[in-house]
Formats: sequence, structure tokens, C-alpha cells
Amino acid sequence: MFFAITKESQHNFPHNHQTKNLVVSLDEGWAQTVDQQGNDIWFKGYLDQGHLADHAVEISSEIEPQYNGNFCVIKVFDQGAVIRTDRMRSFRMYHQQDYGLTNLARLANACWTDSIVTIDNDLSIIESKFDAIGEIDDSELSFEQVLEQISQIMDQKTQGFLASNHKPIRAFLSGGLDSAFVFSYLQKHTNNFELVKCLHTDLDYFYLKNHDTLISEFWGYTQIHYWKDPCILISGAPGDEFSVRSPTTANLMMLHHGISIPELLARPEYENCLHATYFNKEKYFEMWNRQGQSYVQTSLKEIIRTCCDLIGNDCQHWHLGNTLTWTPLRDLRIFKLIARLPIKDLKDQVMNGAVQKELIKRNNPELLNYLSTQKNSFNYMENLTGLYCK
Repeated sequence: MFFAITKESQHNFPHNHQTKNLVVSLDEGWAQTVDQQGNDIWFKGYLDQGHLADHAVEISSEIEPQYNGNFCVIKVFDQGAVIRTDRMRSFRMYHQQDYGLTNLARLANACWTDSIVTIDNDLSIIESKFDAIGEIDDSELSFEQVLEQISQIMDQKTQGFLASNHKPIRAFLSGGLDSAFVFSYLQKHTNNFELVKCLHTDLDYFYLKNHDTLISEFWGYTQIHYWKDPCILISGAPGDEFSVRSPTTANLMMLHHGISIPELLARPEYENCLHATYFNKEKYFEMWNRQGQSYVQTSLKEIIRTCCDLIGNDCQHWHLGNTLTWTPLRDLRIFKLIARLPIKDLKDQVMNGAVQKELIKRNNPELLNYLSTQKNSFNYMENLTGLYCK
């Protein structure tokens, strides 16, 4: 889902559309329509509920994002172009007056997730803000209540996605907790998918022209499969961030409760927890030390809002060419629910992914056998032999 809106064709994009006073450059996989005024509209991605093609014209005229999913809509009109996305935009946009607007290159000015952007014909931008985080409830929930509500979210998103998708679905289990978690809901609602047993990257024009940028600027593309034929790739990204398991926000949540991840790592019960190897990195201890020194106690609502702002702007990867990535975990409702757990259960989630593990167990306990013993360890795929070597 890469694009550039400029004055000239961009040689590193396979499709360059001169329309009115601008050039819209796109990777593969975009569809096109027009509105009642004859303005060109390009769109790509999916809605959680419904078909993007049915709503692209409506979305292009939104003042504030209303739909959830993972998509982008670009409309060019007489005065410039508008870019509209889902409420929790999966990519950051960059602007530079002498270039234009893109989500591929890191330019001088970043447009964050809560930015609504219009680019004028002179390549200047008009940027407005909206509340991407929404309401926050800080009342405590039991572990069972959190499980039930997250499961309802995942059931609804999976059913809605399957109802509107007509592309082949492909899944790869990497040994990671989040890919197994998402797969367990896919498997719960359909058997119409392919379990991929290889690491796969097709080479097309955009990938070859931008390989170095994709790998060096966006780390998520070092871990992604890609096919030139239209398909869906099931993705666990960004699971850590949206389930209170990333080093930055998880430690902030712990500090609110008067403890820290370094303190938990020193306890015997967490010596061999899922995140032990991952968390025991010097860079994280340095960051946690800075957090501890600067942390000022605040309300649970405020710390949840701070964390939501951080993870909402943590962009990892998005649709590439004709391979659309289904990313149901990019949903702030999941983070907000887990953040309301009692501290005992919240610690188990931070250190061991207790919420995901329990829901996987309820959907298909066999999948637990394929999880890596230690997240991001050297041998993170060691337990997949029972799955891929049958």
C-alpha cells in the first residue's frame, strides 16, 4: 500500500497516474473508481465489515475517519488530493515541499496516525487532527471478562473479514504467539486457507526497485512473505504492542502499578517466561532505567492514553503489492481491555502472554505446541517441526 503524490512520475513505482495537476504513483494492487464529479479515486486494503469498493467514494469525502480495517483511499480533485484511511492508520506519511507526500521515503515532516491530510497542487499540505484513541474506561476487569471481550472482538473481525474477502488466504506460523493467536481464529471460522510451508518472496518491479528502502527503513519487511498474485497473508503484527507486551508500554503499565519489568525478570517465577530472552537485552534495561527516572505517577486513564498514543504510531508493515496483510490485532480496544486487568493477571500477560495463550488453548490447544520456547530467541522456529515436517 505504497504511494507518492508528486508533480512528476516516480521511476521506482510501477504505476504513475497523471491526473489534474498531480501525479499519483502506486505499487501493485490498487483499484480505481471515480466520484460523481469525475474525480479519480484509488483505493487498496480491506474493511473490517463490508467491501472497500462499495465505500471508497464515501470514504474519500470523510471529514474524520469512520471505518475500521486496514486501507487507504486517495482522491485527486481540482485543488489537490485527499488521503483517507481507517481510524488506526497502519502507516506513517511523510511530506516535503519540494517532493510531495509519500509513505515510502522518510522525508522532512512526519504525519502521525491522528493526522488527516490534504495536499494542495503546490505540494503544501493541510493537516488536521482527530482523536484516534477515543474513550478510555479504567474500571477493573477480571481475567475471564477480558478473555470474553477480546474473543468477541476477534470473532467479529474474523467473520466480517471472511464475509467480504474473495482472495486466497495464506498463513505462516513462525513460532510467534501473535501469528498463532490470529491463526487460531481463522481456523475457528474457516478451513478455506493454505498453510504455507516455506519462506516466500516474489520479485516484482516495486520490490526490486525499493528493496533496500523496504528492508532498511521498515523492519517489518524483513519478516514478511510476498506473492505477486492477489492474496491475503495472515499477520500477527503488531501483536506485542497492542496486547501490552512491548518493552516500552508494558514497562510504563508496570510502573503505574509500582513495579518494573527488570524487577519481574529478577523473580524466580519469570526466569524462563516467554519474554525472558527478549526482555534481557541491554538496550531495554537502559530504556527502562530512563523511564524509571522520569516517570511521574498519574491516573490509570492517563497512562493508558499515553501508551495508546505510542502504539498507535508504531507502524511495522502494511500491504505490499498484491499481497494484502490481514492485521486484526491493530485494534486499540484490545490494549484498553488488557490494561484493565488486575495487576497479578497483567504481570502474567506482560511476561508470558497469558491472554493469548488461554484463547489459543480454547480455540485449538495443539497450536501451543508450536510456539517458540523463548520469543525472538536464536531457535525461535525449533518447535515447528511437528507442524511442518509431517
